[in-house]
Amino acid sequence: MAIEEATLTVAQQNYLDWLCTAPSERVPASKAKYAIEHGVDETTLRRWQKKEVFLNEWKKRVDDIQGSPERTLDTLYNKALEGDTKSAQLYLQATNRMLPPTVTVQSNKKATELSDSELDELIGQIAAHEKSRRNFKVV
Repeated sequence: MAIEEATLTVAQQNYLDWLCTAPSERVPASKAKYAIEHGVDETTLRRWQKKEVFLNEWKKRVDDIQGSPERTLDTLYNKALEGDTKSAQLYLQATNRMLPPTVTVQSNKKATELSDSELDELIGQIAAHEKSRRNFKVV
C-alpha cells in the first residue's frame, strides 16, 4: 500500500484552483468538461477531492476567499452606506434587525377566556409600547 503524499501535485493544484473559482466563471463550465480538457477521468477528480491533504487545502482556500464573518458584515455595512439596498437588506437580516422585537404579553387567563375589553387593553399596551419605541408622531 502506497503512503499518501502530503502535498498536492500540479494537476491537483490546478483542479483546486478551478474548484475555488466561482461556478459562473469556471472555464470549462462543468467537471466533466474539465476532466476531458485535462485528460483526467472524473473518478480521479472525485478521488482527489476525498484525499485529506486536498480537503484541507480546499477548506483553507475557501476560508481565505470568504474571509471572516465579521469582515463580511463590515463589507455589507459599507456597501449599504453607499446606497446598495441589497447589501443593506442582507446586513439587517444577518444582524436580526429586520425582525420586529418579541413582545411578551402576560395574562393569567387563556386567550379564549379574555373578554373583549381585556383584549383591547392588552392590544393598547402593546401599541403604546411600539409607539414609544419607534417615536411615532401622530399627525
